[in-house]
Amino acid sequence: METAATSGEQAVMAVTESDVQQTYEVFYRVPRVGQLRLSDGGGPFGFDIHLALLVHQLIDMLGCDAICETGSFVGDTTHYLAARYPDLPVYSCDIDPRHVAVTRRRLARHGNATVKCCDSPRLVAEVAGRHARPLCFLDAHWGAQWPLVQELELLATRAPSGGAVAVVHDFDIGHPRFSYDSYGGRDCGPGLLAELAHPPAVYFTPRPDGPWPLPCLQTGRRAGAAVIAFGLDDTPLRDHPLLEVRAVPAPAPAPVPEPTAR
Repeated sequence: METAATSGEQAVMAVTESDVQQTYEVFYRVPRVGQLRLSDGGGPFGFDIHLALLVHQLIDMLGCDAICETGSFVGDTTHYLAARYPDLPVYSCDIDPRHVAVTRRRLARHGNATVKCCDSPRLVAEVAGRHARPLCFLDAHWGAQWPLVQELELLATRAPSGGAVAVVHDFDIGHPRFSYDSYGGRDCGPGLLAELAHPPAVYFTPRPDGPWPLPCLQTGRRAGAAVIAFGLDDTPLRDHPLLEVRAVPAPAPAPVPEPTAR
């Protein structure tokens, strides 16, 4: 039995009771080790099960053959992904060797998981070169380094040889309940996508008020997310009842220098 609200939504989502139950059971069994430092209290995807359900849909609809996560911290999301998708290779990285060591210990029993101590663009390039259509959960947004633009450009430029889907965390979706990151006066939002050398035409955001098959129990900080398909047919995303399609804005014009006084 499918769990969407209407028969039309059922046909598009194709979410089975078994899909939802398995996501529920794995999601809530992952210890929230990230509560040691994270403002959302840790947990997979910031303890947002709606995002976990969406990621499952993306993997299923787009036929993703690998999962890449950037910024593992202590491995809450990595742990979930490795346990939820034992038949897919799961890659993650962090630049802090202490975080990598903790995550590796947590995932010692998951042979499908690889955790590296390296910067995230390096991992994205490696995974994109090895797999035909990976799902990349881009969450390396901490400290002075902000590798998101480089990560997205890597995925955009590989489109002729394959496809990829990016899920950008901490993204401005224009909703007061969902927070987002800013670095150096630049918001993690649609304006940033417009700055890319190879900007996508559209991106997708989850509908906060949609008929999700499970309630979200995150009562604290919830982060926005954007989905971007590179080199893939995005028709399933356009037809998805729980996604909104949004146009990437035109890049802001360069400032005109003031005339020099004579």
